[in-house]
Amino acid sequence: MEMRIGVAVLAVVALHGLFHVALVSAEEQAFAQTQVYGGSKEWTLWSAVVVGKVFCDQCIQNKVFPYAHPMSKAKVKVECKDASGNVVDYADASTNFLGDFIVSFKGKEDLTGCSVSLAGSPDSKCSIVGGGGKTVTLKSKFLFKALYVVDPLFYKPALPMEFCSKPKKGPSPPPSPSGGGITIPFPNRRPSTCSCLDWLRPDYKCYWPKDMQPWKTTVGTVFGKGAQQKYGSKTLAGGLLTEDELLRQAISAILNSRTNMHFYMSPRAIQRSFAKALYASEPTKAAQAKAFKDANNGYGKGKCLLVSCKW
Repeated sequence: MEMRIGVAVLAVVALHGLFHVALVSAEEQAFAQTQVYGGSKEWTLWSAVVVGKVFCDQCIQNKVFPYAHPMSKAKVKVECKDASGNVVDYADASTNFLGDFIVSFKGKEDLTGCSVSLAGSPDSKCSIVGGGGKTVTLKSKFLFKALYVVDPLFYKPALPMEFCSKPKKGPSPPPSPSGGGITIPFPNRRPSTCSCLDWLRPDYKCYWPKDMQPWKTTVGTVFGKGAQQKYGSKTLAGGLLTEDELLRQAISAILNSRTNMHFYMSPRAIQRSFAKALYASEPTKAAQAKAFKDANNGYGKGKCLLVSCKW
């Protein structure tokens, strides 16, 4: 891939190559299995990735909370067209059990003109293409060269589920008195519950604690000697990208707890629980991973309260 860069930037390129060596296993075990069709392009380094989520919109509200749930094995496709409307690049992927998908393009940095669409539902009762984002948005050019995100995509049933709330008719509530109570901003008001993909978003990087840098701080630095022996030089961001569910959920939990005092677990409790489960039996690991995941999901009622950083 031809690059026109100055000598001063060559060091950055070298570091990018080192990151690739460390992240090969994470790339091979990504959240979604991805196939890329790029003509004669060689399979080398990720040049651009698109990340997103797919939900079943059970109440046909075009929003995630409170009733939409992630869809596993849902199919999505990304098409890139030129000015004449011809498809010049194409990729597809399936979501993991959290509804997450990652679509990668090798040798392609600019995804202008690319769009994401749903290509197949695993659930016949929730298979109608609904709303959600389709246009990819560039968020960063330092993570895998170019990182694009898309708003959640929704499948929907033919009719809302029976448990969906119905609007109630009644008198309008009285207006709030002037000079009311002070609204306390994040992070003090209620638990913010953010997922692994949320914490990988470059526009949320400003929320990472200063002593927990995503691509510099190792798992062992945060979780202790046992984690250091098992994971070696793996960084926190690398841990979020693996399929090690215990590690991914523990990192997300400790980030949630460090950025919001009302999170359901304290950092110390998370570290202790992780250390106990790390070398335990597989059922024990799975149970602890689920406990972290439940907290990170707000026990089904949570919401990620982060807003994009102002650069």
